Amino acid sequence: MKIKYLLLFLALPICFSCSDDLLNQKPSTSVSDEQIMTEVVAARTALMGAYAQLGDYRYHTLATITSDVMGQDLTMTSGAYGFSTYNWLVFSYQYAQTPVISPWWTGYANYIWRYAYKSIDQANTIIVNAKALKPEGAEKEDLIAQAYGLRAYNFLLLTQLFARAYTDQPDSKGILLRLEPGSNDESRNVPRTSVREAYKQILSDLMYAYEHCSGEDAQFVNRRGAALLLARTYLNMGDYANAVKYATDAVGLYDGSNLMTKDEYRAGFKDRNKEWLWFFNFTPNTCNLYASIPSFYWYCSSFEGYPYGAKIASQDIEGKAKNILKGYSTVRASASFRDMFEDSDCRKLFPGYAYEEDGFFISKFGHRKNIGDAESPFCRIAEGYLIKAEAELGLGNAAEAKKVLNILQKARGATPTEATVELIWKERRKELYGEGFALNDIKRLSMSLKRTGKDQWAGVKELPANSPRFMLPIPETEMLYNKQLTAEDQNEYWRN
Repeated sequence: MKIKYLLLFLALPICFSCSDDLLNQKPSTSVSDEQIMTEVVAARTALMGAYAQLGDYRYHTLATITSDVMGQDLTMTSGAYGFSTYNWLVFSYQYAQTPVISPWWTGYANYIWRYAYKSIDQANTIIVNAKALKPEGAEKEDLIAQAYGLRAYNFLLLTQLFARAYTDQPDSKGILLRLEPGSNDESRNVPRTSVREAYKQILSDLMYAYEHCSGEDAQFVNRRGAALLLARTYLNMGDYANAVKYATDAVGLYDGSNLMTKDEYRAGFKDRNKEWLWFFNFTPNTCNLYASIPSFYWYCSSFEGYPYGAKIASQDIEGKAKNILKGYSTVRASASFRDMFEDSDCRKLFPGYAYEEDGFFISKFGHRKNIGDAESPFCRIAEGYLIKAEAELGLGNAAEAKKVLNILQKARGATPTEATVELIWKERRKELYGEGFALNDIKRLSMSLKRTGKDQWAGVKELPANSPRFMLPIPETEMLYNKQLTAEDQNEYWRN
C-alpha cells in the first residue's frame, strides 16, 4: 500500500526516556487485503487496527496534549525544578514543531500525520470493499458505519491541527482526502483539498455513521457519539442551527441528570461513566504507560498537611504527596488559569505547586493501579451543553444559551453567569482542559494567544488571531514523496 510505503520513511528509531518495548503496545492486525475484501470477520480485524492507531501514543497523546499546551491556560515544567521533561512536548508548548522528523521532539507533526492516515487507510479498505463483504446483516452494516465514523474523526482532527479554521478561510488549503486504500501507484497520490472540501467529506462520513451505526457500546463509534461529532463539526463551521440539532440528539435532556457527578469528575477520568459517549478503552496491557496522557498530568491527589492548592516545600513534594503515582507529571496549569476557578468548582483539580515559575500540578487525569491505565474520552455530554449554549447565542437565543450554560455551571459547583462568547469560551476552557480543545477553540473563535504570568516561560507568549503559527507543518516526507504537492502546499510559516 502506498501509504505504508511512504511512511516507512517515518519509521526511524526514536530515543525515549523509557523502553520502546514498554511503550509500543500495539495489537496485531495482520490480515490480508483479500480477506478484508470479502469477510466481515477479517474486516473487523482491520477495523480494530484502525481503532488501535487512535490510541497509539504517537497520535493520541501527542495530538491531544499538543493541542492543549499550544493554548494559553496550561504550561509545562521547564525541567529546572526536579521534574525532567526529557524533551517530551516542550517544543509543542514553545511553538517549535517543524516539518522534519529529526530530532523527534520537534517532529510530532510527522507522527500525528502518520498514525492518522494509517487509521484512515484501514478504514478505507473496509469502505471501498463494503459491497463485497459477507455475510450480509446488521454486524456488517454497523462495521461499515464505524469505518466511516473513524475516517471522519481522523479527517476532522487533521483539519483542526494542519489547516486554518473554517470560520477564518474556508477556501484555504485543507488536508489530503485519501478515500481509497493506499497504493504504490504514484498516479493515485492526492493533492491538498480546501478546508471547505474537507468539511464536506467529514460531514458526509459522519452522517453515514450517524444514520447506520446500530451498536451502543461506547468503546466504538456509535450513533450518539457520531451526533456529538456532527455538532462539533457544525460548530467549527459556524452552522449554529445544525450544531444545536445534533448536540441535542447526542445529549437528550439539558437538565443536568446526564452529567457526571462532582465526585466522578474529581475521580481522575480513569473510568467511563454515563457522560462519556465514546472513549478509548485502555487496559494495563494496551495503555501507553509513561507515554500516556495521565503520565504527563497526574502526580498526586493532594499533599498531607497542606491546604489544597498551596505552595509545597520542596522537601515535601514527594514525602507528603497522597495517592502518588509518578509518571512524567510535566504538564501544569498556569496560575492565571487556576485563578479562573472558584473553590467550590469540582473542576479545580490543582493540588499544589512547588515554585511560582513551574505551574500547578494537575490531578484531572489519573491512573488506576498502573501508570497510564485509564480510559480516555473522545466525546462527553458536557461538550454538548457547551455547543448548545454557544450555538443558541449565535442564533440570537441568549436566554436559552444562558439557561443551558447555567445548568452545567451549577452541576460543577460554579456560580452561574451570563452567556456571552467570552464567558462560554471561558467555560469550555474550565470544562474541557486537557482533552485537546484549546488550540482549535482559539482558531475557530478567532482569538489571539495571550500567555501571562511567571509560569509561562515559553518565548511565544502572544500571537494574533488567525496566526499561521496555529497550524502544524505538513511533514517533510509527505512534501517530498507526494508528487501532487508543491512548495506552496506547505503551511505558510514553514515555507522556504
